[in-house]
Amino acid sequence: MIEPKSLLMPLSTSGHISERLEGALSIAQYFDAHLDILHAQVSPRQFIPEEAIGIPTKLVRELEALAGKFSQSESQALQTEFAKLCDKLKIRLSDRASSRYTTANWVEINGLRSELVAEKGKVSDLVIIPQSKTGRSTATFEAAIMRSGKPVLLVPRTMTQFSADRILIAWNASTEAARAVSHALPLLKRAREVIITTSTSKHYRKPSPSELADYLKIHGIQAQIKQFDNNQQSTGESLIRFANNHQSQLIVMGAYTRRRVREQIFGGVTQYVLAKTEIPIFMMH
Repeated sequence: MIEPKSLLMPLSTSGHISERLEGALSIAQYFDAHLDILHAQVSPRQFIPEEAIGIPTKLVRELEALAGKFSQSESQALQTEFAKLCDKLKIRLSDRASSRYTTANWVEINGLRSELVAEKGKVSDLVIIPQSKTGRSTATFEAAIMRSGKPVLLVPRTMTQFSADRILIAWNASTEAARAVSHALPLLKRAREVIITTSTSKHYRKPSPSELADYLKIHGIQAQIKQFDNNQQSTGESLIRFANNHQSQLIVMGAYTRRRVREQIFGGVTQYVLAKTEIPIFMMH
């Protein structure tokens, strides 16, 4: 429920580097926050089982040296690009947050990216996860959403500017959706338009969309209630189509809410939006 001031984004080298970095920096500017870019490197030794027999120590050391040389060269190139973008956006490079201006920092660290995100996400306000190249869920996304205990902002890979004037809440009365709404309150308060949506093909679970609207009103947020029809499409497809038709700039929703299929309105939608959304998604489990 606090204004996010400590942001974390893991960075893989799978394309659209500049776009992903600029998008994350734009989010930091939006919140006037501090952003850590987490660039994790893994030693070849970590992939060799301890019980492995017959692998010469000399070979392992040579592999580590070769991987280290490549990683160092790659990291230097990425950090140079990062510094250029910070300069372009007038964001200060610093390892510490400031109350006076937006800051960003490059964190070079050894270890598995997913494990580090689960660990460092716990001491961040918001974890930014760019959409994967394949559109599928990744170990890093799973770690962020299931283990960090913090909200995740899933962003399109090529997004370079962040805005949230028009927000759509995908409401299914789940615990996960309720958590997402509570953590998104700072965003919702700044929005010019907030829409609560649910499917016409399902019965409302409690609390209803109108009860959610009353809750938001207490916080000074005026929200409209609109339904979407998903009789001809999957729920995920219908939701994304509805968001696009209303020119929504952000979707707030629960992640992995599916437990009892018949009771859920948005059950199973997480995997669909991971693959298909072109709109940032603010999610919580």
